[in-house]
Amino acid sequence: YTLGITIYHFGELFSRMGLDSGVVRYVSIYYSSGDKNRLKGVLLQAIGLPLLSGIVFGSTLFFASDPIAQGLFGKPELAPALRIFAIALPVGAATNVGAFATTGFQITQYKVYIWELLLPFINLLLAIVLCTIGFGLQGAAWAWLVALTLALAATVYFIGSIFPGIARRSPKPIFESKQLITFSLPLGFGTFAWLILLWTDVLMLGYFRSASEVGVYRAASQTSLLMNIIAGSLVTVFAPIIASLYSKGEFEEMGRVFQTSSRWSFSLTLPLFLIVGVAGKNILSIFGAEFETGWLPLVILGMGQLARAGVGGLSNHMLAMSGHQYFKLFADIGLAITNIALNILLIPLWGVMGAAVATGVSITGISMLRAALVKRALGVGIPLYNWTYLKIIVAGTTAALIGLVVQNWLEPMHFVLSALFTALVICLCYFGLLLPMGIEEADQMILVKIS
Repeated sequence: YTLGITIYHFGELFSRMGLDSGVVRYVSIYYSSGDKNRLKGVLLQAIGLPLLSGIVFGSTLFFASDPIAQGLFGKPELAPALRIFAIALPVGAATNVGAFATTGFQITQYKVYIWELLLPFINLLLAIVLCTIGFGLQGAAWAWLVALTLALAATVYFIGSIFPGIARRSPKPIFESKQLITFSLPLGFGTFAWLILLWTDVLMLGYFRSASEVGVYRAASQTSLLMNIIAGSLVTVFAPIIASLYSKGEFEEMGRVFQTSSRWSFSLTLPLFLIVGVAGKNILSIFGAEFETGWLPLVILGMGQLARAGVGGLSNHMLAMSGHQYFKLFADIGLAITNIALNILLIPLWGVMGAAVATGVSITGISMLRAALVKRALGVGIPLYNWTYLKIIVAGTTAALIGLVVQNWLEPMHFVLSALFTALVICLCYFGLLLPMGIEEADQMILVKIS
C-alpha cells in the first residue's frame, strides 16, 4: 500500500501542475476586484484542468501498472491496486485544486472540511471495512478512490455555495488558461523540488548506512515536520490576503501583513521547538528506547523548521502570490541541489547526524535566501532586531530553562507523562510571559482582517 500511495501522490503532484497555488492567487484577485466573469472561469478551470491532466497521467499509470509492479518493484500483486490508484488520479487532483480554490475567497473552513475531516474519515472507515471482509490491498485502494470521489462532490458543492453563479449561465466565464498555467507550472516544479528534499536524506542514509539508522532518522525527521502545523495554517489564511493586496497595489499594507504574520508564525512555532529541544528524548522514546539517540538530530532538524516558520515559509508564498513565481522556483531548486550535495558530503562522515545537519542547514539557508528575495523583489524585510522579537526570545528562553528544570525533576516518571507535563509547563510559561507584554497594533489589524 505504501508503494502504491507514494506512486499515486507523485502522479497527483504532476496532475495538479501547480494549480493548487495558482487558483488561490487568481480567485483572490478576481473576487476582491468583483470580476465575476474571470472568477467563474478560474473556478471552472480549478476543477477541469487537473481533471484533464489527471486523466492523462492516470491513463499512463493504468497501462504501465504491470511493468511498474513486476519489473520495477518485483511485486505483481501491486498491479491491480495501481490501476485503482490510476483511476483516482484525476479525481484527487481536481479535489485538491478545488479545495485550495475555496481559500481564495479568504475562507479556510471548507478546505479543512474536505481535506482534513471528510477525506481521511471516509478513507479510514472504508479501508477498515473492506480490509476486514478480505479485500486487502485492493480494498484499501478502493477506499481511497471512493473517499476522493465523495470529497470531490463536496468540493463542487462548497464552491457552488460560495459562488452560486458557477452553476448558472450568467455570468459568462472568461477563461485565461495560458496565464493561469504559465503562473502555476513553476510552482508545481518547485513543489516537486521540495518533495525531493523530503526524501533525499532518507534515501541517501539508506544507501550509506544501516536500516536501524534510517529508522532513527525517519522518526526524528517526521517528528520535526509536526512543527509546520502552525505555519501551514497561517499560510492558508494569509496567502489570499497577500494576493489581493498586491493586485490592488496596497504594497505598504501587504508589507505589514507579511511582517506581522511572519512574527506570528515564528512566535507560535517557537514553543513547539522548545518542547522538542527539552523533551525530545522522551518524545522519541514513544517509537522505542533505541530511538532516543535521534534526539540531537531532531533538535537540528527542528532549528531548520523554526527558521522556515520565521522567515522562510511566508517569504515563499509572498513570492508566489505577488507573481514572482520564478524566484520561488529558483530557491526551491537551489534547496534541492544544496541538500543533495550536503547529504553526499556529510552522511558518510557523520551518519544520522550528517543527514540532520545537511537538511537543517539547507532549510535554514534557503529560508534566508527567500527572505532576501522578498526584500529585493518587493522591498519588504523582516525587522528581527526590535522589541517585538526580543520579548519572544526572552519568553522562549525563560520557558526553556524552566522546562529543563521540570524535565530533570520528572526523570523518574514514565516518559510519556514526563513529555506531556514538560510540554504543558513550557507552553504555560511561554504564553504566560508573552501575553502580558501586550498585543501590537499590527496584530490587532491582522485579527480584524482574519475576522
